Amino acid sequence: MPQRRTLRPANNRMDSYEIKRLTLQIKASLFSKRSREFLIFLLFFFVSAIFWLMQTLNETYEKEMLVPLQLDKVPSSIVITEELPSHLRVVLRDKGATLLNYMYGQKFTPVRVDYSVYSTGDAAGRVRVPEADVQKELLPKLLSSTRIVDIQPDTLEFFYNRGLKKRVPVRLAGYVETAPQCYLADITCLPDSVTVFAPAAVLDTMQAAYTAAVHVDGLASDRELDIPLRGARGIKFIPDEVNFRLTVDVYTEKTVEVPIVGVNFPGSKDLRTFPSKAKVTFRIGADRFKTVTADDFVLAVSYEELLQNKSSKFRLHLRSLPPGVSQVRITPAEVDYLIEQTEEE
Repeated sequence: MPQRRTLRPANNRMDSYEIKRLTLQIKASLFSKRSREFLIFLLFFFVSAIFWLMQTLNETYEKEMLVPLQLDKVPSSIVITEELPSHLRVVLRDKGATLLNYMYGQKFTPVRVDYSVYSTGDAAGRVRVPEADVQKELLPKLLSSTRIVDIQPDTLEFFYNRGLKKRVPVRLAGYVETAPQCYLADITCLPDSVTVFAPAAVLDTMQAAYTAAVHVDGLASDRELDIPLRGARGIKFIPDEVNFRLTVDVYTEKTVEVPIVGVNFPGSKDLRTFPSKAKVTFRIGADRFKTVTADDFVLAVSYEELLQNKSSKFRLHLRSLPPGVSQVRITPAEVDYLIEQTEEE
């Protein structure tokens, strides 16, 4: 059978030629005098850098490290009202290589403070952990060449409580100011009371839990605020943060007609006013606009007041005012009146 011939594209031969040409150019540039000088420079540079790094790591430095701190063996009946800090800031002195190992290699295990060693029989108390005890726990975690220069905080303490608690209401500290034509319709707190763990002397005088200071200006719409409670050393709130809901409403104006009535009149006498009704215009929130009606207002004139009045007119005033109503105007402000004699039944 006749053999088949495979036809190769001509551009394959061109690609092979280009590769050979580029290879020769690279070899020529690498073995040129300038390239050899640059390679020698790089060699000496890296050797020098290695010697410099070795010398640097062999010198003594001081470095601050963060070491975890943990309170252990706390019984379930104990409430820690103020925890130990989560970390110690420890300044160590040693050679650079050792400090580098502490920073990026070896991980510090927590320094553990045993609650049972320091607890007392008091219902609530404050415990101080001596710095010597902290160093005693820390030294086994370090190499023998490492020296401790400083430990911060230098005084470790925690507060505990054996069940002394009280339920107190939450109070908002600070101020809330609304935008023009708006008013604060409602403030709700969730939860409205919290449990406080503290020594007996503190619980006896504590009447409320106050939030951190809140300052709100130009409030024009409803808002929710998660606010931490303001505590003191040795006091713990559960929960330690509450949610305040600030409800904002817009002021609007409304006018109703209210009848003028006489009170405490004898049976033989009756009051007649001109006009018999007055318009009461007031400012009210938009949400309550429909709920406030003329029946919520009383324009009453007593018989005793009219006996002492020397004028033919009497100035009107409201005997009752529904909540949320402000800036009230009465039209007319004064009315003519007449006391009529009537026949008793």
